[in-house]
Amino acid sequence: MAVTWELDLFRPGDAQGLTDLYRSVYGEDYHVKSVYDPIQLIAMQDSGEAYRAIARTSEGEIIGHTSFYRSSPPNRDLYESGQLLVRHDWRGSTVAMALSRFAMTEIPRQYNLRQVWGEAVCNHRFTQRMCRDTGFAETGLEVDLLPGEAMAQSMDGINTGRVSAVVVFKAYGPSPQTIYLPTVYKQQLEFAYAGFDHGHSFAIGDQPLPSDRMTAGKLDIFSGVAVARMTFNCVGSDFADCLAGYDKQAANSGTVVYQVFLPLTAPYTGAAVTILRQHGYFFGGVMPRWFGGDALFMQKIAGQPNFGNIRLYTARAKALLALVQDDYQTVIKARADV
Repeated sequence: MAVTWELDLFRPGDAQGLTDLYRSVYGEDYHVKSVYDPIQLIAMQDSGEAYRAIARTSEGEIIGHTSFYRSSPPNRDLYESGQLLVRHDWRGSTVAMALSRFAMTEIPRQYNLRQVWGEAVCNHRFTQRMCRDTGFAETGLEVDLLPGEAMAQSMDGINTGRVSAVVVFKAYGPSPQTIYLPTVYKQQLEFAYAGFDHGHSFAIGDQPLPSDRMTAGKLDIFSGVAVARMTFNCVGSDFADCLAGYDKQAANSGTVVYQVFLPLTAPYTGAAVTILRQHGYFFGGVMPRWFGGDALFMQKIAGQPNFGNIRLYTARAKALLALVQDDYQTVIKARADV
């Protein structure tokens, strides 16, 4: 009798099989170590930190998985969609696409999710295709986000360097807000917002930094992937000093990829953008509802970005890459001319 499979929401009894699936695909190298602990997987489901969907064979083996989980955004109601994986002997089947469609419908309905974002890796095009086919909007590009070793192992491929990711977003309802566009990125941001509407309107955001408030933010260093994320929920008169301090801490920790998130709902974000560009940061895109309101994403790479190995599926993603590369070259040239 042929082995059949079914789709289901995660159950506690699936936890050990799920850790076995991760090991079969990534060995011990997956950068989120909680996936190797069945007890943590169950606790995350119970607390609402992660909601998972799985593909299970008629013999009870877990052969596929995807999830929605809380990650970097300070908005705890914004879940990341990711960790899609299918066991190697089931690659080429319909499991991945069916699992993605099932999760995109059933998890938000079951757990009342209103907004989801994701990072579609660029060492292959399959995830990007699924994101397009399930209604995600492409809003940015994270350059060199992940180390190449584990990603190559998951695809039975060759390590060609760090792997970038397309930022994708899906809303299950509007969230009205005014987006303040820094003039230097007006064209880029208008393109990033084109083609999807989740309740936003536009104004110009080039007011000076406010003198009556201090910068509020935090630095998260993900040493396993050499990424630092700087989240500024409030930008004040001391922004340049705060940024310099975070940059130094990140560099001392061996960071390769520096990421910054600024509120686009503040009219003085443009002044912070000027400072960031002086420090080598370039355009990344929009992170919808990152703070509840949207965020501008900027980035800096230690060394030469791995642009040459970025594989993209849609014309829109390719246009986003062109905007990112163009701004990178502009920023690098401006710094060299100083």
